[in-house]
Amino acid sequence: MKEWKTWKIVLFVALCVCLNMGGKFIAVWLDLPLWFDSFGTALCAYIAGPVCGALVGVSGNLAYCMISRISAAYSITSITLGIIIGIAARRRWLDRFYGFMKTASLAVVSALVVSVTVNLIVAGGYTGNKWGDGVIDYLLDKGWPMFLCAVMGQLAIEFADKVLTITGVYLVIQIRKRKKELEGDDTPQTGMGKAAALILLSAGMALSVAGNALASEMPATYETDYNDYVQNVYSSNNGLPCGEANDIAQTNDGVLWIGTYAGLYRYNGREFHWIDEYESVKNVNCLFVDEEGRMWIGTNDNGLSIVIREKVVNVLDQSSGLPSNSVRCITQASDGCYYVGTTGSMQILEMNNGLKASNTLDEINYADSITADQDGHVAAVSSGGRLFLLKGGVIQDSLQLPDEHELYNCCDFAPDGTLMVGSSTNHIFCFDVSGDGLKQKNVISCRDVNSINNLNYLNDGTLFISTDSGVSYIDRGGYHRLNTNDFNNSIDNMLFDYQGNLWFTSSRLGLLRLAKSPFKDVYGSIGMERRVVNAIVAWKDCYYIGTDKGLDVVDGACRNQIENELTEELEGKRIRCMYVDGSDHLWVCTYGNGLMEYAPDGESWSYNADNGSFGNRARIVTGLSDGTILAAGDTGISYIKDHRITNTISNKDGLINSMILTITQQSDGTILAGTDGDGIAVLKDGEVVHMITRDDGLSSGVILRTIKDPKSEGVFIVTSNGLCYLEPDGEVRMLDGFPYFNNYDIWVKDEDTLFVMSSAGIYVVGRDDLVTGGDMAWEL
Repeated sequence: MKEWKTWKIVLFVALCVCLNMGGKFIAVWLDLPLWFDSFGTALCAYIAGPVCGALVGVSGNLAYCMISRISAAYSITSITLGIIIGIAARRRWLDRFYGFMKTASLAVVSALVVSVTVNLIVAGGYTGNKWGDGVIDYLLDKGWPMFLCAVMGQLAIEFADKVLTITGVYLVIQIRKRKKELEGDDTPQTGMGKAAALILLSAGMALSVAGNALASEMPATYETDYNDYVQNVYSSNNGLPCGEANDIAQTNDGVLWIGTYAGLYRYNGREFHWIDEYESVKNVNCLFVDEEGRMWIGTNDNGLSIVIREKVVNVLDQSSGLPSNSVRCITQASDGCYYVGTTGSMQILEMNNGLKASNTLDEINYADSITADQDGHVAAVSSGGRLFLLKGGVIQDSLQLPDEHELYNCCDFAPDGTLMVGSSTNHIFCFDVSGDGLKQKNVISCRDVNSINNLNYLNDGTLFISTDSGVSYIDRGGYHRLNTNDFNNSIDNMLFDYQGNLWFTSSRLGLLRLAKSPFKDVYGSIGMERRVVNAIVAWKDCYYIGTDKGLDVVDGACRNQIENELTEELEGKRIRCMYVDGSDHLWVCTYGNGLMEYAPDGESWSYNADNGSFGNRARIVTGLSDGTILAAGDTGISYIKDHRITNTISNKDGLINSMILTITQQSDGTILAGTDGDGIAVLKDGEVVHMITRDDGLSSGVILRTIKDPKSEGVFIVTSNGLCYLEPDGEVRMLDGFPYFNNYDIWVKDEDTLFVMSSAGIYVVGRDDLVTGGDMAWEL
């Protein structure tokens, strides 16, 4: 290091600071359970000594103060880390694995002691990382003292972070050492060469991190169809007692907060909890979470409350200078000032040795919507429909639509800085504010909506539009309507949470959540009337769905409902089973009209009591290996070939006395017919040759499904109270190791994986584990 010129030293230190800052940004952006801000400190301390290492650490902390002021307090932690690694390098601890372990242990313990102390002083013991804070909240709920919770929460982050940091430096040293041995270089490497190699490696790491970040920010090559998301409505019927919601926000610990006229609710992912311990919060108009994680609560009659770590730390009302006790909207400008819209006027607050009012704008009366960009601009819309543009606490421009029948209603800044303003009809006005004035660029018309209440941008640039008549969104593919079914009135606000769920509030209907799922809610996404579904088959490039009230058809992409002659013919008829045979004919079991057969060209045939079949209540239909169709109903089972009933086994024959629920053909042609109470009928050559009952090992006589084993000639049996297995030799045994009893069906994913459908959900279990019995690994 002594051989370096000054500019090289400055460049190296700057690079190390950039490594710290880049790592910190990545960790925050990806919500990692790491700080990721110490590698530059460790690298500099190893090469240049403890003083330079500490200097790099402090510089990174001070630089990050531009984003989070509290970062400066943790400079002590960075100084400690730099000193430890600098001393370890001088003593050559990092040349050996034992020394690496010693250094990592000291780094973890030192960082833990210093950081916990700082946390208790400046943050009430919390870490500022949602993962660490989650550990703290969990332990607090278990009754642990705050000090131990703070230690465990910090340890959850520090251990992995510091071990990975020291590991990174250790690997750099070992790689360089190994390379030197392979090259057989006995010449001592100068400090300049050593540092240069490490600088190049560090630069490569920095470029790699930057490349990964840029790659992550690259837009996806496909558009998300939010109609595929699963929808859940929370109202007075299922969890949200008040039945309405005005606003929603998420604090840094991942907790969701819902503001209603009945007060504030806390949602932890499982249930809504009414917060009645805040004396100043009895009803909520709006919510806002600032960069420091503070939650600002605007009430209808008690002014403004500020919450930190779920405790009210400040209350502002008219008695303390707020223009009105009714707060309508809140935001934070890029200069750190807070803009609070009330029913009186707008007040600007700043944090400067406490919360103080710096200005009051009487011109902005009853602001209903407010937003801020990264260039110091703030835009607000009043209830009278006037749009204001502000900067530095001063009104730069204002506009009002000339047509008294249309008003500006809400606003939000686009990622490119364009101000988007929704109207009381169906228009979004786009303004250029780069000249500190309002210059209209264009107008977007949104079809099928009325009164735009809220505009909200996601990180990928998708714009969501909440209206009095539902939700729409605009992405790179254009404008789309989001089918929210009955949740289509007075939608006021929206939130995109850290898990990727979409939340919408309605002052009349409650709360709507849209969540990603491996499954698609076909009826919900299309907007079809929900029905009890009994069967589904793919036919003629569409999905045919049999329900208790008739036949529904959707296209192959599950985007549109289709009406045709079959849907009209089968309207109101209960359909229990469907099957498509080798000739591409559709077979439909109806409850009351027997069995129907439909050819692709529209020709049809019917089989019922009038022409010698099992009866009019068809329950199950399938095809055999020779092309024969086997169908069963309430009075027996029939064989059908070339549109003719060739044989019928009637229940009157005495062996089968109940309805057949399932049919499976084995490889030797034997047919297993599961019944509703009599066990399994074994059919050969058109006759019942044997009955498998509880005496043979079945757990119940009610057989819901029989499914061929993908690996052997065995058969899985789903009964009314558990699972059984029919061995190839005919022996039946119960699969007692399976954890659930109320099962419906088994779907074979592949020869090693089975999906067991049950009332508790879908169990994923290994085929071998299920067959062998005993303890088994499963997923629900």
